Amino acid sequence: MSNNEVHKTCVIARNSLRTAWNPRVMFVAFLCVAGLAQVSAADSAERPWRYTLKQPTTWLEQGYDDVRWQTGRGGFGTPDHSTGRVFTEWTSSDIWLRQVLPLKSIPSNAALYVQTPGRTEVFINGIMAARIERASETYAVVDLSPESKDALREGENIVAVHASAESASDGRTASCCLDVHLISADKVPTLNGFTIWDRIKSEYPMWLTIAVTVLVLIALAFEKPADMTFAGAIVLLSLCGVITAQEAFSGFVSGSLLMVAALFMVTAGLKETGVVDLIGAKVLGPARTELGGIIMLSGFALATSAFLNNTPIVAMMIPVVMSWCRRQHVAPSKLLIPLSFTTILGGCCSRIGTSTNLVVDGKMAEYGMVEMGFFEIGMAGLPCAAIGIVYMLTIGRKLLPERKELLEQLGESQREYLVEMVVTPACRLVGQSIEAAGLRRLPGLFLIEIDRRGSIIAPVSPDTVIEANDRLVFTGIVDTIVDLKKIPGLEPATESTDLAAKEQRRRRLCEVVVSRSSPLVGQTVREAQFRSHYNAAIVAIHRNGARLATKIGDVKLEAGDTLLMQTGANFVQAHRNNADFYLVSDVEGSQPLQHERWWVALAIFGMLLAIMFFGRSDTAMLGAFIAGGLMIVTRCMSAADGRQAMDWQVLIAIGASFGLGAALEKSGAALFLSTKLVAVTQPLGPYATLAAIYFVTMVMNELITNNGAAALAFPFCIRAAELTGCDSRPFVMAVALAASFAFASPVGYQTHMMVFGPGGYRFMDFVKVGVPLNLLLWVTCVLLIPMIWPF
Repeated sequence: MSNNEVHKTCVIARNSLRTAWNPRVMFVAFLCVAGLAQVSAADSAERPWRYTLKQPTTWLEQGYDDVRWQTGRGGFGTPDHSTGRVFTEWTSSDIWLRQVLPLKSIPSNAALYVQTPGRTEVFINGIMAARIERASETYAVVDLSPESKDALREGENIVAVHASAESASDGRTASCCLDVHLISADKVPTLNGFTIWDRIKSEYPMWLTIAVTVLVLIALAFEKPADMTFAGAIVLLSLCGVITAQEAFSGFVSGSLLMVAALFMVTAGLKETGVVDLIGAKVLGPARTELGGIIMLSGFALATSAFLNNTPIVAMMIPVVMSWCRRQHVAPSKLLIPLSFTTILGGCCSRIGTSTNLVVDGKMAEYGMVEMGFFEIGMAGLPCAAIGIVYMLTIGRKLLPERKELLEQLGESQREYLVEMVVTPACRLVGQSIEAAGLRRLPGLFLIEIDRRGSIIAPVSPDTVIEANDRLVFTGIVDTIVDLKKIPGLEPATESTDLAAKEQRRRRLCEVVVSRSSPLVGQTVREAQFRSHYNAAIVAIHRNGARLATKIGDVKLEAGDTLLMQTGANFVQAHRNNADFYLVSDVEGSQPLQHERWWVALAIFGMLLAIMFFGRSDTAMLGAFIAGGLMIVTRCMSAADGRQAMDWQVLIAIGASFGLGAALEKSGAALFLSTKLVAVTQPLGPYATLAAIYFVTMVMNELITNNGAAALAFPFCIRAAELTGCDSRPFVMAVALAASFAFASPVGYQTHMMVFGPGGYRFMDFVKVGVPLNLLLWVTCVLLIPMIWPF
């Protein structure tokens, strides 16, 4: 092919892509897809069934909620091996069906017209209508029981079916299908066969869901907003009839989402009372390097997440990590992924470490298996955790992105203030060196000198010991000055130190620019008497990029000077139109920490951890909301602080991802993909089947919720054990571990979404770091599990 031909081909391909992604073309395509959905829903005289392959409870009751069941048209079977007409593929041993059947009138001589794969029970409005003991290769008329005939009524009737397929000699289900119809025995219907159009209508929801899921992953890979991407996906699937609106938005009332929201409030209370700084000093205080920080953080996260839910641990540690990274000049992106990953690894060291283990344990009891021991899963989980931590300290650490926090990225372009702070006798920094106190490592802040009883120490050595009543003179940006001011016992060296403690808590920082007509021009800070005139005190001064060399009290104010002031809560509202200033604005997050209430906040958090340790999942969610409310009631934070603590982008993304998971489950996409993969590996032996089940569960975990992946994969692992003639326990443990080890996508686990924003991550960051870890643990578990739980 010549260069001209290659160029022409590239131009054609480019124009085709442009045409395909044209908004008008996309809109027309969407209308066609939505139209197909409506035709698929309406162009069938036979009503679809709700079905599940997991044994339900109380499913015969009138008010049973089958909204999470899959939807399919009868009959059910394997198209290549069934003698009847098959519209929905079914390959497992048992299936449960439900259908709402509206009747305008009760049929005369009502009967069933059925083809069955084996023992089949049919119920009408909860009453046994018929029991068929053997498989039938042709359709047959079966009389209803007298009680079920009496139960029929005009209006809505509930038809429920449970069928168990007979097994053929090759291990497959028998070559017949399950198809049930309520008819009049006087008029036997003629059933239409399976056509290409029937296949399109029956498989359309599955393939549409797979396509939408792929598009979501592509959008996330190209750094599109996660909240809008997931929300758009569930709206599209709902409009196309794959899921109902209730199913699409069910995630927004899920216990997991509500717990995350409540934990945002709890974390805000811990931050506002200084508990976060105390915990940071204990956990990360000794660390001085990135590697040391990962080691200390991993040890803490691993030990605590084995016994506590990892969500509150991550919620509590995010501000701790952010604060430590600021002091040590380490990018938060180097520590937040290890934090999330390590809590997941630690959760697989005990039965209560993660909710996924509890889901699997419940399924084991449901299937009559011996329940999981408290540390049983830890026999495989602990070696996996050790391998995972070694990976994060070596290969993973090199793959982690280095994204500087916005504060450091903008540090050089922000206003540089001169600020003078007094060390009070009660300050915890007294007796510490400048290096040990961390005052040389705050980003965007430089310690110019120390005024010690009139004697100037400059330059300041890292070994200089801080004494009571020292005056520390810094130059730095406003965000770091806010952090500096929150250190207990370190007060601005102005008249603000005379304020009562109660008044101090109500004060915050504001920025003002001195106007040309202001009476402040030409006066020193000391002469201006800000307290009496404005009920405020100057904390720092900025002057057109010039570094001021004198003490703040002796600085003569000029027009255009920017003043950082400690003011009352209503200062901005009172002086916004004051001619003395050009500009008045609040500094976000500058209100003083309430250090005297640290013990209250810590006690509330301890109560929450106790509830999570001893209580059930619903109790834990209620406890999280109680803890958040107590933080406000006990004045550890204000109600406004609680509202501002909500990260709505994270919450929307988590809630909408549940809807996408429901679509994957309901449309049969998850079942289709997993069944095909397991079927290929079964002839290769138990190790290949174990590897396939682990891999399928791991992939589902990256796409839907971890608990949903465990619940979906459990029946397949039981069926795989039956077909291979092996003990089911190793396959069950593989599902439990794979349903927790989700590292390759930020949507795989809610803690990933929690660190996504603060770490400045992109979708591909999780792919680069997580995929190798997923593969490493996959190989480890496939080799390790049979050693602990033999086939």
